Amino acid sequence: MAKRIVFVCTGNTCRSPMAEAIFKDIIAEKGLEEEFEVYSAGVYAFDKDPASYQAIEVMKKEFNIDLKHHRAKVLDYSDIEKADLILTMTRRHKNMIIDVFPEAADKVHVLKEFVGVKGDPDVIDPFGQDYDVYKNCAYEIEELLLKVLEKL
Repeated sequence: MAKRIVFVCTGNTCRSPMAEAIFKDIIAEKGLEEEFEVYSAGVYAFDKDPASYQAIEVMKKEFNIDLKHHRAKVLDYSDIEKADLILTMTRRHKNMIIDVFPEAADKVHVLKEFVGVKGDPDVIDPFGQDYDVYKNCAYEIEELLLKVLEKL
């Protein structure tokens, strides 16, 4: 049975859809698509919002991944229930999820903490920033996701 992983950020328009797309790309390159079911959501998402323009641009230019069809989704109970692992972009996201869904505490982790990164646990939100900020964020996420795969 495939391991279900959900990536969570605030609005599900920048960090978590980039993480979802990059992780899907990584597992596809390694022939591991059957082992994982990957999706993303946001704690304050507006359902059906598109990915941010800069996220779409960075993913296309830097990773050759198309995010144009991504639509935001609010994290809900069904996501919590079916997920094996929930990786958040910040400690605040993790705490919010556990406050609302305390039964999920054992499977919710901050992405950086999950892979053992010391220091600031948050992946900085690039929303509203320029291309380079998004690019740096995407490459940071990619580096973290390679470590996630090693750990799983």
